[in-house]
Amino acid sequence: MKKLALMIGVCALGATACSHLREPTDAQLTTLLRSNRITATDAAPPLDQRAIGCLRAWSGDATLLKGLPMNIAGEDGKKACHTELDTRLADAARNPDKFTFAEVTAPKAVRRALGLQETRNLAELANPTAQEIPPALLHKNVPTAPVPPGATFAPTDPTIDLGLAGTQLKEAQSLCEQTQQAAAAPGAKDNLKRYAAFCVGNLRRLQATMEIAGKNGRAQPELQKIATGANNMATVARNLLAGGKK
Repeated sequence: MKKLALMIGVCALGATACSHLREPTDAQLTTLLRSNRITATDAAPPLDQRAIGCLRAWSGDATLLKGLPMNIAGEDGKKACHTELDTRLADAARNPDKFTFAEVTAPKAVRRALGLQETRNLAELANPTAQEIPPALLHKNVPTAPVPPGATFAPTDPTIDLGLAGTQLKEAQSLCEQTQQAAAAPGAKDNLKRYAAFCVGNLRRLQATMEIAGKNGRAQPELQKIATGANNMATVARNLLAGGKK
């Protein structure tokens, strides 16, 4: 009876004492969060960035919430995120160990997911071929993708000092927006239209990677490696805007 009374007293002091949350491993998080756009040959399958954003939105951690766009952090966005995460958790292939919503949105688990995302992004960006603009975008006789109307970029997180790399990213984003405007003009060249449709998503991904790296205390040389892709895209944009063929 004394032990039972003691346990009741401990539980009364805090729910966490009687409701231990399991912490998923890297492998379990990867399985849960892997992107739908993967192939059987992916040795390190990419993670779904929106799913990780949803984890951040429900983490309840002020630091993890910083910089989240309103379409995820807002009330409607969180509701949609809850549904998306519930779908992943209910999938036995993704969640064979039956982790709960509370377990995967715990701040410690979310930080681990962000770390996995950063590791994958940095590995991809360290590959020289990942820094190249797809040649098909700049050649003739390739179908022209539609240019996203008025696509813009979210401001960088003001609490993160990206230094020169952040300046280079903004320059590339500005040039991307200029190619969109030029691509909408009558008689715009097809290669300009293709680049304008390509640059938005690519630079948004670069920004997300750079901010995660900065938030995790990565040094300027490492941020500069990420910015290499932005610099390459800025060079291509300048040439296209000037009428060049590069």
